[in-house]
Amino acid sequence: MVNNDKLELGMTSEGENIDDVVLPNWAKSIHDYMNKNRAALESDYVSANINQWIDLIFGYKNSGEEAVKAENIFYPYTYEKNV
Repeated sequence: MVNNDKLELGMTSEGENIDDVVLPNWAKSIHDYMNKNRAALESDYVSANINQWIDLIFGYKNSGEEAVKAENIFYPYTYEKNV
């Protein structure tokens, strides 16, 4: 997908600007990609399980022993408090 509007999409860890993106093979267009993602996010499965994701990102499984049990451990500098 070509970034015709020159939106600022961030930088890589090497300091290079992120510009154009490659859509996954299953997406026929940017509109198809967005529609499929929207449908997934609004699905019954996500509605039934979003509380688990919230626990991993913001809740008690975010750090400590519960994070280890949930295999939710990442490189230390990915955590805001360590930057």
